[in-house]
Amino acid sequence: MKWEDVRQAFPEQWVLIEAVQAYTNEDSERILEDVTPLDRYSNSPDAMKAYQELHGENPTRELYVLHTKRKNPNIIEKKCVGVRR
Repeated sequence: MKWEDVRQAFPEQWVLIEAVQAYTNEDSERILEDVTPLDRYSNSPDAMKAYQELHGENPTRELYVLHTKRKNPNIIEKKCVGVRR
């Protein structure tokens, strides 16, 4: 599903989506070509709670919480440098 399709299906809502097909462009922007909406929410705290639970169970899934008022997801990938302890 394209982001525009998600916006039309769930207007003015918070959505938890999974990126099915995505890549990072030269500007470090994550381009979501195909996404799957997992659930919708009326507020961001509920959406983030669901994200945290699902991400905790399976951290390798590429999940995002976005509001459908956004024309484009505009996700910037940040590079982590350093050592975690």
